[in-house]
Amino acid sequence: MQDLVTPDSQLSWQRVANFCAFAFPAMSVGLSSAGYGAGGALLLLAALLACRHWMGLKARDAWPLVAAFLFLSLTWLLDELRTGRGWGALDRPVKFVLILPGLWFLMRFPPRQVWLWAGIGAGAIVAGLRALYDCFVLHMERADGQINAIPFGNLGLLLAAMSGVGLVMWWPSHRARLAGLLLALGVPMGTLASLLSQTRGGWLALALALPVLLYIGWRWLDRRRFGLAMAALLAGAVIVGALGASRLEKRVDEAKQEIKLYEDKGVAESSVGQRLAHWKAAWAMGRERPLLGWSQAGYAAEKARMVNAGEAPAFIEPFTHVHNEFLDVFAKRGLLGLVALVAMYGVTAGVFWPRNRDQAGPEQLGLRVAGLLLPVVYAGCGLTQAFLWHNSGTMFYVFMVALLFASLRGVRLRTEEAGR
Repeated sequence: MQDLVTPDSQLSWQRVANFCAFAFPAMSVGLSSAGYGAGGALLLLAALLACRHWMGLKARDAWPLVAAFLFLSLTWLLDELRTGRGWGALDRPVKFVLILPGLWFLMRFPPRQVWLWAGIGAGAIVAGLRALYDCFVLHMERADGQINAIPFGNLGLLLAAMSGVGLVMWWPSHRARLAGLLLALGVPMGTLASLLSQTRGGWLALALALPVLLYIGWRWLDRRRFGLAMAALLAGAVIVGALGASRLEKRVDEAKQEIKLYEDKGVAESSVGQRLAHWKAAWAMGRERPLLGWSQAGYAAEKARMVNAGEAPAFIEPFTHVHNEFLDVFAKRGLLGLVALVAMYGVTAGVFWPRNRDQAGPEQLGLRVAGLLLPVVYAGCGLTQAFLWHNSGTMFYVFMVALLFASLRGVRLRTEEAGR
């Protein structure tokens, strides 16, 4: 319990941790790249200034996450260095390293759950408001929050799902009025952001996450709360169908038509067609160099060769990634990079998965399920988009893992101390 004590002289750092928990989700979807960049910079600065408070913190339970982040970062850095980008090579992989001081800072000053859940709800609301602004003020065809429509829609839907988790699993035992209101509004507003972005991949990811949610709900929730959750889920599906049926139906019909054109005539000049062509080319590349892949530069060069040789359609040449996280990594970083990616998702899921009744209590279950949603939804979105290729996707993942893990660890240690 010693590492959870917060003397009056350290109260300001606790407030910083609470502010980060509350502000980061909304900043990530509401302020384009400046938002998640400023949030990450604030956490790193706080961690450096408060280093004397956390440097001696022993946290064996955090080392699996540290190892997974470092492994992924090293494989990505190797790819970037082979590409010859110089200091620019550090841009993406370094984020998995720079979050570590912030993680230790947050473990020393665990964010209070009320701030974290309120922040998740506020983030989903901001995503919906930003989507409305994009579509009805700026008259954009697809809301994108100035971070690309696909990751924006996926993050909005993820925040909506997390808001629903908080509302069902955390709020009934705490009754924090403002946080509950933000979570309740966050579910439809985050969903609206996804619908207005016209992103299909997020809904596929949510469908893959649904069995996990149902299993945990059936396994650990009391039957009354589980029944209410199912009723809310059904009502949400009806509302989504009523509000977004035409948009979703149009996008699904377009996808079916694009698949047929690609299969019958090899037409790749479409959203789905270029994905299928990319996947075919990336699979062929990965099989040629399975261990370490081609690197980013090698991938671009080999794709250009394939296009010139008539082995791939010219439409795919300008794209920098494969629109599939796993095939993108396989082609560029080989099996080593693919193992690192799967390990990161797997370790994150393992860290948050509830294993016993104590871990499934009202103080912990919501945080655990929200943490589980991150790797499951990211992996699902990764089937149709290289989510971690986008800075917004990478920053949101590492930041939210740190916030949820630190808050969960604080609750767990307090529970263990109270039981002694």
